[in-house]
Amino acid sequence: MLARALSLRIVFLAVLAAVLAGLGAGAGPARAAEIPVFVFWQEGCPHCGRAKDTLAAIAAEAPGIRIVEIELGASDRDDAVFDATLAALGIDRAAVPLVVVGGDHAIGFSQGGISEARYREMIARCREVPCVDVVGPLLAGTASSSAGPAPGSGQAPLPGRIALPWIGPVETGALSLPLLTLVLAAVDGFNPCALWVLALLIGLLIGTKEARRMWILGGVFLAMTGVMYFAVMAAWLNVVLWLGAVGWIRIAIGALAVGAGLYYLREYWTNPEGVCRITAGARRRTVSQSMRALVEQPNLAVAALGIAALAVAVNLVELACSAGLPAIYTQALAMHDLPGAAHYGYLVLYIAVFLLDDTLLFVVAMVTLRAVTTTGRFARVSHLVGGAVLLALGVVMILRPDLLG
Repeated sequence: MLARALSLRIVFLAVLAAVLAGLGAGAGPARAAEIPVFVFWQEGCPHCGRAKDTLAAIAAEAPGIRIVEIELGASDRDDAVFDATLAALGIDRAAVPLVVVGGDHAIGFSQGGISEARYREMIARCREVPCVDVVGPLLAGTASSSAGPAPGSGQAPLPGRIALPWIGPVETGALSLPLLTLVLAAVDGFNPCALWVLALLIGLLIGTKEARRMWILGGVFLAMTGVMYFAVMAAWLNVVLWLGAVGWIRIAIGALAVGAGLYYLREYWTNPEGVCRITAGARRRTVSQSMRALVEQPNLAVAALGIAALAVAVNLVELACSAGLPAIYTQALAMHDLPGAAHYGYLVLYIAVFLLDDTLLFVVAMVTLRAVTTTGRFARVSHLVGGAVLLALGVVMILRPDLLG
C-alpha cells in the first residue's frame, strides 16, 4: 500500500513538472542564440563609419545581434586576427571595412542599400541555420582584443597635445579640418610659378586700355583656374574614397607631405626672392607670346576661349610647383568621415582661399590701372608656414592617422 502511494506521488510530480515546463515554454518564444557580427575597420577609412552605422541600425531593429568592432593598427594581436581571418575565409585582397558573420563576409561598403542588404542576408542565414563562428575563436586565442567600443559607449577623448618624433609637441586642436583647409589653400595660392602668369596677363590687359575687355579676360582666366583646380582635386578625392583605407596610399601621401614640407622649408632658406625654379625661360617665352596674341585678338569671344584654354594648360603644368599640395589635402579630407556634399564644400572653400590673393591682385590692378605683384617676402613666409604645416601633417598622417579622422 505504501509503495503504491509512493508510485502515485512520483507520477503526479512528473506530470506537474511537465505541465509547468509546457507553460514556461508557451509563455514566450525561446531566446535565440546571439549572432556575433564582426567588423574590421581602420582610422582614416571613409567607408568604415558608414558600415558601422548601418550595422548599428540593423542591430537596433532586430534583437540578438552583437556587433564586435575590431580596429586595425591599434594592436598587433588584432592585426594578427585580421590576417588569420583573411586566411580562414580565403580572401586575397586585404581591405576594410570587412564584415564577417559566421563564415560569410563582405568587403568594402556600397551605397544605395547594397551593403545593407548583404549584411541582412548574412545575419538571416545565421538565424535560419546555426553558422560556424570563424572570428570568435581567433579572438579568444589572442587573450584580449582591442575591439572598438560599441556605438553610444564612452570613448576616451584625444589628448590636447601630442609629442611627435622630430617635431615636438603639437596641439591637436590645430589639426582641425577648417584651419588645415585655410592654411594649405593659402600656401598653395602664393605659388610663384602660377602668380607670374597672372602678373603677365595683368600687364598685357592694362596695355589694352579697354576696361570691359580687361575685366572679361581676367575674370575668365581666374574662373578657369578655379574650375581646373576643383576638377583635379575632386577627381583625386573620388579616387581616394573609392579605394578606401588602403594603408600604403595613406603612408605614401604622408611621405609626400613630409617631402613637400622639407622642400618648402628648403625654399625658405635658399630662395628668399620666391622665384619659381621649375618654369624654364623657353616655356615662359612661349606662354608670354601666346598670351599676348590672345589679348590682342580682335574677337573678344575667341580671345576669351583662348585665355580659358591657356589658363587650364598653364595651371596643369604648374601643378608640379605645388609640391603635391592638392593630393595631400584631398587625402586628409578623405580621412574625415563626412557626407559627400561636405567633401565638395571643403573643396570649394579651398579653391576660394586659393584664388583669394590672385583675385585681390587682379581687382587692385584693374581699379588702379597699375600692375601689382607680390614680393618675395610673401612667398618666403608661405614657404615657412606651409613647410611646417606639411611636415607635421605628413608625420601625423603616417603615425597617428586617427587625429585626422
